[in-house]
Amino acid sequence: MTFIEIIDAFTFYGLDVLLLALATALTVQLCKVTFLKKSNKKLFTFLPFTLGTLFYAVYAAVKNLSLAYLVTEYVSVMEHGISVGAAATLLYVLYEQFVREKKQGLSPAEGVIYTLIEGYVPVKRVEAVAKLIAEAIERDVTGNGAEKTAKILTENAEEGATEQDIQLLAKLIIESLAHLNAV
Repeated sequence: MTFIEIIDAFTFYGLDVLLLALATALTVQLCKVTFLKKSNKKLFTFLPFTLGTLFYAVYAAVKNLSLAYLVTEYVSVMEHGISVGAAATLLYVLYEQFVREKKQGLSPAEGVIYTLIEGYVPVKRVEAVAKLIAEAIERDVTGNGAEKTAKILTENAEEGATEQDIQLLAKLIIESLAHLNAV
């Protein structure tokens, strides 16, 4: 899609989609930090679209004062609902990239580690664990950085993280840092 097509899409869908997208993004964030914080992280990929469609369906039923509208115009409701989810995802990404400052005082390596372990380590400990892993890898002269990383992750991981998840994450951290240092 070109930039003009994106603007045209929002012009076609209107302000209601953007406001519902904001409500959807806030609801997803609220779910992330409350009752869904221990759930599978893959759920959050689809949650904005599901909630966006649900929110738009409620909005359309109230706006048209008819539940029958949802049945007769289900394609339009689904289309607008998916648009709400897409806009909510876009708002979240913009927030994460440009507004939220979560990596203050971290080196580039620690920032990469921070990003990779987020979701596997309790929120309050992510920065400290990222620094601990970076330090352990930096001091490693044996080439066993993945093993040391896995050990640190095992000691600090949230419940539900499997040993396989931790081993793969440790290898991913080592590979990512190798590419970071090669650049």
